[in-house]
Amino acid sequence: MKKLHIKPKKDSPEVILDHTSNVFSIKGICHPENVTKFFEPVLSWFDEFKNHLVSNGETREIKMIFFFRYFNSATYKYLITLLQKINELTDVGSSVFVEWHYEEEDEDMHESGEELFEFSGLRIPHACIESVF
Repeated sequence: MKKLHIKPKKDSPEVILDHTSNVFSIKGICHPENVTKFFEPVLSWFDEFKNHLVSNGETREIKMIFFFRYFNSATYKYLITLLQKINELTDVGSSVFVEWHYEEEDEDMHESGEELFEFSGLRIPHACIESVF
């Protein structure tokens, strides 16, 4: 199991998925030219992580942090899928805490977090939506 670190670019966020710390984060602006290509390794990593937990009989306490300044509608679809994959970690016994951060004045991003949690079917009892400034 390897850590996944995608460095931020002008049109894509920084992604840090570190199984040793159990703290995962996606932060920045997200409107990559090819959203499928961007999210493919992220979604695959979560599948691999879940399989790792199952095959080793492990459970973890996981924290997932999102902080977007902007994302486009194509990204929205992938975020729903990503939240569903995060939710699957609870199915294998791990506890997950999800944080959705946004800038204080950004009501659109606040509402987007609420909608994403709802549309993804997120069953995680430990989730919060809060401003960071």
